[in-house]
Amino acid sequence: MANVIVVGVDGTDTSRHAARRAAELAVRLGADLHVLTAADKAMVEEFPDRPGASLLTSGELAEAVASEVADELRATAPSVTSSPLQGKPATALVDEATRLGAAVIVVGNRRVQGVGRLLGSVASGVAAHAPCDVYIVKTI
Repeated sequence: MANVIVVGVDGTDTSRHAARRAAELAVRLGADLHVLTAADKAMVEEFPDRPGASLLTSGELAEAVASEVADELRATAPSVTSSPLQGKPATALVDEATRLGAAVIVVGNRRVQGVGRLLGSVASGVAAHAPCDVYIVKTI
């Protein structure tokens, strides 16, 4: 198995917390860290206050989120890459971890409690189908 850690982020503070924990883990294990953001639906959003383009596709937005988080983590973990993914977050993370031969998938525990646990969440979906270890970071 490769010395790779993948972390899923969505731009929220809780996912950024999970990403920071993934970076710390990557440093301790001497692993490469891949920051991933999934875009479930193809859509275009308008951002009138954003310099440059005011319209972003969901893929461009996912790429921007993953890249921004990866940039923040480079101070902690030197070997960080980022990528946007297409599809439902849990499935996309599991598929990418499989493709990369990841040793660990890191996700936050947002929406894992209460009804979310019964209906499924990204963390639950990843844990149920992961090809490797899953680290669910306590973020709430």
